[in-house]
Amino acid sequence: MGRFNDLWASGKFALKRNKQAEEARMQEARVYAQELAPELAVDPNSKEIFNALRAKRGQETGRWLSGLVPTNVEKPLEVQAETASAFEDVNKWIDLLCEQFIELAFEFNKKAVGTNLYISCEKPKLFEKRDEDVWYRPVDKTYKCRLTTRDWALIVRGHDSKILVFVVPSSMIMAFDNDSVGEDEMPHLMEIERTAGSGGSVSWKIGGESTNLSAIPPLAKALFGDLVRVSSGVMSEAELFSADKNPTLGENVAVGYQPAADTSNQKAVEPAAATESAPSEHVISKACDIVDDIIEEELKTLYASASQIRPGTPEADSLRRQISATETFHAKILDAFKDYTQATLSAHLD
Repeated sequence: MGRFNDLWASGKFALKRNKQAEEARMQEARVYAQELAPELAVDPNSKEIFNALRAKRGQETGRWLSGLVPTNVEKPLEVQAETASAFEDVNKWIDLLCEQFIELAFEFNKKAVGTNLYISCEKPKLFEKRDEDVWYRPVDKTYKCRLTTRDWALIVRGHDSKILVFVVPSSMIMAFDNDSVGEDEMPHLMEIERTAGSGGSVSWKIGGESTNLSAIPPLAKALFGDLVRVSSGVMSEAELFSADKNPTLGENVAVGYQPAADTSNQKAVEPAAATESAPSEHVISKACDIVDDIIEEELKTLYASASQIRPGTPEADSLRRQISATETFHAKILDAFKDYTQATLSAHLD
């Protein structure tokens, strides 16, 4: 199935999940998602890698970053602490982290485009949710950005005084976005904490180790590599805690990864009986999958051209703008389909 078909199935799970709050939460959510659409099941190798990474992305990462950043480096975020709110500080961290992700994705996708490891980057957005259960209806603000492969996503969520990083199956994105599955139910990969000290000073910690803005570039490389490792289902210990090179498919991340067989020709001949839902449910998702495939072919062509052009030239800059515009359009189609799925399935359940 294509990813728009997958999102449709994921949306069905998310909405039905809202109706079954009495279920045991996280584990049953995963099981139910897989029962609803077995093709969305999580690769056991990927789960094993995720568990291994979670064990290393706490204090070990904090120590590694502390060793990379000289102690006498100016800490610009702390200097601005008196005029910036905690949430503004968090937003700045995420903005800078996402800038690094965009640069990494551009180089990585030159080799990964056309595979399940192609990475799309959703720029940070502010989300506000009013708590209707409290009489004065406070607004909870969250600042989010996301990296997505075909099967997995890395989600960065900023709150008032902390940043949480999650790696979740793509089949769970919609459920996670609309809070059918909460942050307390989804094990996070990393937490970045902001604490205020005396005199208006601010400190940041990862795994109990102090850090600052200078650590963002190596941290971005590490997290980007984590998503590739989980998505590929292969990992070498030598890939971890290395800041020498940008993540490159087959060289320093996902060494030994074998792209999945091309099943695009099979999509058109899938029998209607193979899906749980009525055929009319999938007309739009199938149409979107066709457009999705066409856009990916265009991106493949653009990235192939980019890999042959010297960086910094007018031709390279023009091509990069084309790639950025195409990827932005790609992301907007995906967002629009998610809104459509939510609205349509909600109407069906009403």
